[in-house]
Amino acid sequence: MGDDEIRKALIDAAAQVFAEEGYSGTRVQSIAERAGLTTGAMYNRFSGKSELLLEALDLHTSTLVDELATAELSATDLLETVGVALLDDQSHASALLLEAFMAARREEDIADRLRPRLADERARLAKLVDADKDNGVIDRSLDTNAVVTFCQSVALGIRMLSAIDAAMPEPQEWQNVISVLLKSMAPPASPGSAAGD
Repeated sequence: MGDDEIRKALIDAAAQVFAEEGYSGTRVQSIAERAGLTTGAMYNRFSGKSELLLEALDLHTSTLVDELATAELSATDLLETVGVALLDDQSHASALLLEAFMAARREEDIADRLRPRLADERARLAKLVDADKDNGVIDRSLDTNAVVTFCQSVALGIRMLSAIDAAMPEPQEWQNVISVLLKSMAPPASPGSAAGD
């Protein structure tokens, strides 16, 4: 097994173990065993648990981010698509993100490395929101930062509720709420325009 394959095996194993046992409950030895390797192989490639958590987060969330970027969705389409998908999201990426947030409360190096990732996500969302403003889909008077913060907050909130198996709404009911919220962000109708124009 080459070095790249060993790194990937360790990162994949870390994603699984962190999702199952949580960051604080995970032992480095459990990750190495899951990957079929030794702790020495892990420490030759990673400084410890925190680096593995961040690498796993990068690997497992970049796929979703890349898929969304290539889909060329507008901000409102993205909210509708992802908003409903989050109700059912049991992915490693969601579990890892929650673990990273919890670990960041206690470990500054994780917080330091998590901030730029979230800032990148915010920048991508802000571009989509601004494009929707330019296209007349979102009211220009709404603050882009506030819209982006709302989007991230809903996504994180759903993930937190899912983590404790809270009762989730039916997908169609959730879709209805998202649709109403998105319509409320539309520009006001100009005076004299007829309904349905």
